[in-house]
Amino acid sequence: MNAFLLDDGRLRSGWRFLVSVFLVLVAYFVAGNLSVLVAGNHHRVEDVIFRPLLMGLELIAFLFITRLFDQPEGSAWDYIGLRRQRWLRESVQGALLGFGMIISAMMFISFFFDLTLNITITPRGLLAAAVVFGVLVTAAMAEELMFRGYPFQRLVEGLGTTGAIIVLSLMFGAVHMQNPHVSENRWVQNFAFTNTLLIGIVLAFCYLRTRALWLPWGVHFGWNAALGAVYGLPVSGISQFATVVKGKATGPEWLLGGRYGLEGGMLGTVVILLGLGYVLMFVKPIPITPPQAIVAEPQLDGIQSPAVPERLAPKPADGPETDL
Repeated sequence: MNAFLLDDGRLRSGWRFLVSVFLVLVAYFVAGNLSVLVAGNHHRVEDVIFRPLLMGLELIAFLFITRLFDQPEGSAWDYIGLRRQRWLRESVQGALLGFGMIISAMMFISFFFDLTLNITITPRGLLAAAVVFGVLVTAAMAEELMFRGYPFQRLVEGLGTTGAIIVLSLMFGAVHMQNPHVSENRWVQNFAFTNTLLIGIVLAFCYLRTRALWLPWGVHFGWNAALGAVYGLPVSGISQFATVVKGKATGPEWLLGGRYGLEGGMLGTVVILLGLGYVLMFVKPIPITPPQAIVAEPQLDGIQSPAVPERLAPKPADGPETDL
């Protein structure tokens, strides 16, 4: 067995995953340094440059290695999960789910504890809010490309669904442990990691059910926009998304997350699990068809079975519907 190449001559999925991770790190380094260089000490300007630039660099990198290593017969955009079919419907469905999860949490806080919203409407504030929504759109897509895009898809191919979900969700949780206010309270720290891992699982199932990034991107954006911009509360410890509305939730830190925000408390756990239940119950799997089909590499259990290239996978009788 060749440690580097599959039987069809393509690089093994593990190596393609490592290459994609390296390119993500390069994109992060380049986007981060360029945004600091241009923006200086203006942190909001820095974010406006960093998020879209990171998203663009990731797209370029993943499309390039898709053509270089995977060589799909169809569109490279479809292959990495950005197909045009149903993109608007799935994006809106995801955004509504993300908003709904946050609204349910805010209703609970308002009823049992205290939620204060200070609203200041000025032309400058409205402009800042529009900019923030643009940042949140690109930030959510950049993270989805990173954690549910090409790297995740290659792990599904090599490790299977369960292994890929575990690895990328753990990475998703670990990355957020560097956010502000995460270490101020042991309860908050534990819930912050657990809840970020759980939302990573929810977003992974969103991708696996639709074989596209639109639904997880919508959920990701809807959660962040509702929590940070609409209610003006911290998003994983970050408060800079509050512009027109500045909110404050008062209650036990172990439940509401303190200055870290909803993701650092048990209430966050509850609404994330409700979101997972919705995805599993109401988002119907889409049948897999080439070239988006992901076929796990053969596992050696004493006898080696032949590898089946994705582009040679059998086509379902139903027609050209995409994926799981």
